[in-house]
Amino acid sequence: MTYIGLVCHGQEVRLNLQECIDAALRDNLDLRSSNLEVAKSQDLQGSWLDLPQTSISLSQDPTSGGSPDNAVTFSQSFEFPTSYVAKRKYLKAETEVAKSNLNVSRNEVIRDVSSCYYTLLMAQRTVEILQKQDSVYSHFVYLADTRYKVGEISHLELINAQRAYNENKIELQKAVQSCVTAQLALGRLLNTDVSIVPSEPLAEITDNNIQEPFIFENTPTQGFLKAQMEASRRNLSVARQGFVPELSIGVNVQALIKGFNPYHIERERFEKGNFMGFEVGISVPLFFGAQRAKVKAAKRDIELNEVAMRQARQTMESQYQEAENELKRARQVLDYYKRQGVTEAAAMARLSQVEYDNGEIGYVEYIQNQQTALDIQLKYAGAINDYNQAILMLNYLKGNK
Repeated sequence: MTYIGLVCHGQEVRLNLQECIDAALRDNLDLRSSNLEVAKSQDLQGSWLDLPQTSISLSQDPTSGGSPDNAVTFSQSFEFPTSYVAKRKYLKAETEVAKSNLNVSRNEVIRDVSSCYYTLLMAQRTVEILQKQDSVYSHFVYLADTRYKVGEISHLELINAQRAYNENKIELQKAVQSCVTAQLALGRLLNTDVSIVPSEPLAEITDNNIQEPFIFENTPTQGFLKAQMEASRRNLSVARQGFVPELSIGVNVQALIKGFNPYHIERERFEKGNFMGFEVGISVPLFFGAQRAKVKAAKRDIELNEVAMRQARQTMESQYQEAENELKRARQVLDYYKRQGVTEAAAMARLSQVEYDNGEIGYVEYIQNQQTALDIQLKYAGAINDYNQAILMLNYLKGNK
C-alpha cells in the first residue's frame, strides 16, 4: 500500500496520529464494508416500482369467430399506488440507516486507531526505558566483575549483578514483543502490511473541548437508532398497504390464424377491422389474518427500537460518567509524576550510579535505587497512556467531534 506524501524506509512508515486516522478512513476494511452497504441500499432504492411481469397470451378457438377466445391478450396487474409510495419511502429510510451505521463505524475506527496508536507509543517508550536500563545494568555487571576479580566484592554480588541484568533483558524482550503486537494491530486497522512507526513521542493529549458536556442526541449511536426508528415506521406503512386492493388491466385483439382451421369452418375478420377489447379488474383481500400479524410485528419493531434507544442512552451516559472519573484519577496520578516523581527518579538513578561507582553504597542499595527509578519511569509512561486513553474514550462517546 502506498501512502502519498509519506516517507517510507523499507517496510516501515513513519506516521503521526492524524495520518494514521486518515489512512484508516480510506483503507479500513470495516469502513469499506459499511460504504458498500450504503451503495447497496442506494441501488435498492430503484426497486420501489416493482411491477409483476406482464402477461401475454394467445388463444385460438377453431369454432369461434370474433369471440374473445380468438385473441392476443396483454394483461398487467399492479398494487395500489400508495403501496409504491410507501415502499419508496421505506427504501430511502433504509439508506439512511446504512449511512448512519457508516458514521458509527467511522467513530469506532477513529477510537480504535487512536487507542492503538497511543498503546504503540507506550510500548515504544517502555522499550526505550528498558534499553537505557540495560546499559546501566551492563555497566553494573562490568564493575561487579572487575571488583570480584580483584577481590573487592563477593561472588554473591556478582551473581546479583548478572541477575539484575538478565531480568531487565527479559523485560526488554517482552516490551519489544508488545511493540510488535501493537504495530500489527495498528496495521490491521489501516489495512497495510508495513510496520507503522509513530513520528511523535509519547505525550499527554491536549484537548480544549474535553469540558464540553455529553449530549446523547449528538452521538452517531443516537443517529443510527433514530434512523432505525424511522425505517421501522416506514416498514409499518408498507405492512398496512396489504389491506388495500390490487388493480389489473388487460387489452385483447382479435386473432384469426388462417392456417389453423382443422374443422374447415368459414371464419373471416370483421370487415371494419379486428375486434379489440379491454378489461379492468380489482383484487380485494378477503382474509386479513396474515396481514394483521405482519402489522403487529412491524409495530413491535418500533417498540423494540424505542427500548433500544433508552438502553443506549442509559448505557452511554453511564459509560461517560465512568470515563470522566477515570480521567480525573489519571490526571491526579499524572500530575504527581510530573510534579515530583520523575524528577526524584532521575536524581535517584544518577546519584546511586555515582555512589556505587565510588564505592559509597553496596550492590543491594544500588539495585534497589535503580529498580525504584525504573519503576517510576515506567509508571509515569503508564500514567500518560492512561490519561490519553481516558480522553479518547470521552471523545469516542461524544462522537469524536
